[in-house]
Amino acid sequence: MLQTRLAHIVSYIFHPIFLPTYAVLFLMWCNPYYFMSINSKQGIALLSVILVNSVLLPIIALIILRRSGLIKDLEISDRKERAIPFLIMIFFIFWTYFVMKFRLQLPEVLTDVMWGAFLSIMAAYFVNVLYMKVSLHTMGMGNLLAIIIAGSFVSLYGLGGVLAVGILTAGLVGSARLALNAHKPREVYYGYLLGFAAQMAAFIV
Repeated sequence: MLQTRLAHIVSYIFHPIFLPTYAVLFLMWCNPYYFMSINSKQGIALLSVILVNSVLLPIIALIILRRSGLIKDLEISDRKERAIPFLIMIFFIFWTYFVMKFRLQLPEVLTDVMWGAFLSIMAAYFVNVLYMKVSLHTMGMGNLLAIIIAGSFVSLYGLGGVLAVGILTAGLVGSARLALNAHKPREVYYGYLLGFAAQMAAFIV
C-alpha cells in the first residue's frame, strides 16, 4: 500500500540515529558565525565526528547484533531485544558528546545537542526496561523541536516558519509510526515528551 510505503520512507528519513546530525546542521545554518560554517574545515571536521561516532559506528554495531541473532531487525521492534542496542547507543552518544565538549571545545549549545540525546536515550532505556517500548522516532523529534526553540535565541533568521514545519514533521513521524503499527499511541506521546523534556533539561542545566 502507498500509505505503508510512505510511512516507511518517513521513518527512514527521520530515523533517530540521524537526528543529532540534522540538529547540528540546523544550528550551523541558523548562525554560521557563532556555530561555524558548514563549508569550513572546522564544520566539516565536526560533521565527520558526528557521522562516524553517532551514525556509522552504531549502524555497524546494529548490523553485527542482527547477524549474530541478538536482534531480529535493525529497527529493534521487540522490546525485550532493546537493552543491548540501547547500551551501545548510550556509549556512542556519550563518546560523541565527550569529543565535542572536551576535545573540540565547541559552543555549549552544540554540545548540549549531544547531551540531550544522551539524556533521552538513558531515559528511554529505563522506561523500556521498567515500563514500555517508547518510540525513539518521536523522542528524536521531541529533541529536535526543543533544539529549534533554543536555536531561535541565536539565529540570524526568524524561525517561526521553521518551528511550524518542525511541529508538522513531528506529527507526520508519529503518524507514520502508528500507521506501521510499530507503537501504541501512548508510546508515541511518551516519546515526544521524553525527547523534548530531556533536550530542554540539557540546555537549562
